[in-house]
Amino acid sequence: MINKKAIATLTAASLTLFSVSAMANSAWNASQNPIVAANNEIGLAATGTLMNYQEHFATTGVLSAPMDDTESGWLPGFSVNLSGMNNNLTRNLYLSLNYNYSSAGIAYKGFVYNPSIPNSARRADLTDQATTQNFLGKLGKGFSISDNMMLTPYIAGGFQLWNRQLPGTHERYHSELVGAGLMYQYTPTARLVLGADMRVLALVGGGIKTSQWSSGFGTSGEETVGIHADYKISGGWHVYGGLNFTHFTYTGTGIVTFYQGAMKYIGKEPPSSTNLLGMSAGLAYSY
Repeated sequence: MINKKAIATLTAASLTLFSVSAMANSAWNASQNPIVAANNEIGLAATGTLMNYQEHFATTGVLSAPMDDTESGWLPGFSVNLSGMNNNLTRNLYLSLNYNYSSAGIAYKGFVYNPSIPNSARRADLTDQATTQNFLGKLGKGFSISDNMMLTPYIAGGFQLWNRQLPGTHERYHSELVGAGLMYQYTPTARLVLGADMRVLALVGGGIKTSQWSSGFGTSGEETVGIHADYKISGGWHVYGGLNFTHFTYTGTGIVTFYQGAMKYIGKEPPSSTNLLGMSAGLAYSY
């Protein structure tokens, strides 16, 4: 279950710290530091994500299958980002909140077969009206390694959701996220900031809820690498964008028993892996 209370607490604490920072005379002078200015922004971006998902069925045993389900397609969406860097508690304290939403119809390739008939498996091509959501908060500290370079290690936490809507059925994947990462930033000019980000997260407390049954997943991993750029247009207005690649896995579930009327059935979600190639471009205001 997603811990909405913890997310709300993190958001409120971050907004409070940002507000205090804006009023403090001893806070940063963002106009003199392009990296700090880029880290004190609120922004909205258009996003696109190429999603590739594959299940990994066992080939023998109960609920085995002769082939894997796959799913792939392009998911347009948007992201909202709020970040801040100041010297209130420690030098270059960094906070970031990011929310992503994507939705589109993507190609689902399942299969149908009769276990009692050899070689009866055949593909079933359907469309998933997919919706994904992701929230990630970061807390870290920036270390200036030169006048125009900064390294910011951080801890991170959040959640991710995927609603899969196929004809006749609905599935909801969910997981909380916790881990750590490292961001590198370099400013070649007074207006341009280039960066790279990498993080490793654990997927915990996750599971699946279908139209007929629900069950939990074990702990698995997620890895992300990305590059990004931020350019000051005029005054506090900036444009920004980036590319990133994410890989994560779900452990799958055990065998679940459920009923439809008086009929007894069994179900199981197999292990799976997902690759996401994401891109974004947006407008931000540095405060």
